[in-house]
Amino acid sequence: MSEVKQSFGAWKNKTKDGKEVIKFSINGQRYNMWVNTYKDKNSQPDYKIYEDNYVAPTETKLVNDDLEF
Repeated sequence: MSEVKQSFGAWKNKTKDGKEVIKFSINGQRYNMWVNTYKDKNSQPDYKIYEDNYVAPTETKLVNDDLEF
């Protein structure tokens, strides 16, 4: 019987200042992968991976009772 392997995808983007970031998710958790700009030894990783916990702000609308006068 053959083993079923999981497959994941990744998207490469550039930030406004031109830095490259690779975004992916595994089991619903999002991650960002950046080039390790602090690398100064071959034993250090080429990339750093961070959990993406960003939550977009929700839009709040003021009603007349909320206005301060």
